[in-house]
Amino acid sequence: MSPSNNQPNEHRVVGARLRGARLATGLTQAEVAKALGMSRPTLAAVEKGTRKITGLELRRLARLYQRDVAWLLGEESPNVTAGSALHHATANLSDADKEQVLRFAEFLAAQRRTEGGTAARPRPRPPEEPT
Repeated sequence: MSPSNNQPNEHRVVGARLRGARLATGLTQAEVAKALGMSRPTLAAVEKGTRKITGLELRRLARLYQRDVAWLLGEESPNVTAGSALHHATANLSDADKEQVLRFAEFLAAQRRTEGGTAARPRPRPPEEPT
C-alpha cells in the first residue's frame, strides 16, 4: 500500500482524536470553531477526516484541548488524568449539582487532611437561594 492510499484513514484517525478531545473538554463544535476563527461545518469536516488540518490549527487545538500534538496525531496513548475525567463527568451538570460535587470533593480533601493530622477548614458555602 502506498503512503498516499493511507492518508484518508490517517485523517479520520486524527479527526476522531480531535472529536474525542473536544468532547472530553466539554466544548461544542461552535465554541471551538469560534476560538479558531473557522466555521462550525469546517470543524465538523476536520473531525470527520474529510478536511485536512494545518499544522498551526493542530497546534492551537492541542493547546485548547490540553493535549499533546503527538497524541492528537495518534502517536501516543491518551494520558487521562483524574481532573480531565472529572471535568468530563460533570460537564452537563447544573450549577447546583456542580456545587454539590465541589462540596463533596472538599469534604473528602478535609477528611484526608484530618487523617494525616492536619485538619483544614473547608471553604465556606455560599448562601442557599430560596426556592
